[in-house]
Amino acid sequence: MLLVFLRSVAVSNPGARVSVYWQDIPERLLAGLQAVSPHADFVRTEFDFAGDPIQRISSKVLSWARAAEEHEGERELVFCDSDTLVRRDLSGFFAKADADVVFTTKPENVPLNSGVMLARGGAAATAFFRAWRDETVRILKTPELFAQANDQTQPYGGTDQMSLHQMLSYERGREAYTVTCGGLAVRLRAESCARLNETNSRPLSDEIHVVHYKAGWQAILLRGRPFSRFRPRTESWEMMTLFLETLSSAITAVNNATDSYFTPRDWGIQWPWYYKAGGRFSRAGYAAWRAKEAAKRAWLMVTGRLGSGM
Repeated sequence: MLLVFLRSVAVSNPGARVSVYWQDIPERLLAGLQAVSPHADFVRTEFDFAGDPIQRISSKVLSWARAAEEHEGERELVFCDSDTLVRRDLSGFFAKADADVVFTTKPENVPLNSGVMLARGGAAATAFFRAWRDETVRILKTPELFAQANDQTQPYGGTDQMSLHQMLSYERGREAYTVTCGGLAVRLRAESCARLNETNSRPLSDEIHVVHYKAGWQAILLRGRPFSRFRPRTESWEMMTLFLETLSSAITAVNNATDSYFTPRDWGIQWPWYYKAGGRFSRAGYAAWRAKEAAKRAWLMVTGRLGSGM
């Protein structure tokens, strides 16, 4: 998914500088990532994932706080999860000088999604990302708070979103906030997920600047699962086409640059039988795909190897 993200930035924002905070990527794949984004800085991190599970869960806020510090002199910063795809120029979101940090909201039970955030580099933004990191780690280290963050009856959807929600004293419908971090007043503005961080399946429109392939998307793209009631085929098809076509162009660029023969499977993507060139849907292919997946699931159930979420 990182390969697709990097390709999308190169196409949609060709003048943007990119920094990738990474670890545990095989050398062969790292070379491919560098080929598709030759002007990016690849910053290796050293989190103790094996010895400290909290570092794995909190690696995002740890990395983003570091990124804010290391790019404090930049006027416009875009922080993205690697399972996003950038479709359009994002500079317009910086036109108004009314915020140091921009976050995204949606009118749902979990109103915040931290997959995309913007910032104006400077002391205020750096102070915010440090405070957000520290508050997220505090929740992770407190069992009662960690359970609350992941309670589906609560409006958080995870630790980093709970910490953001509480730091803001978030109110639905409110767009402007000011919080104090490290002795500095930090101005924040809410933008709609529908524009800057679309997490839902729907046909593509000009307003969607970034698509976030989270949750059920990963079962479809990484594990080859069929569409579901949470990711219906009709509503998801244009987004799937966008992802697969971007993946295809990325792999072509990598293979041409490195004289390699990468395939989607090398990058962990299950290219579906039912997807035809140009975004055409094959009903026969989809029927065969579903039959194959149903048989595999039945076999795993019989053998007792069906894991959670499969």
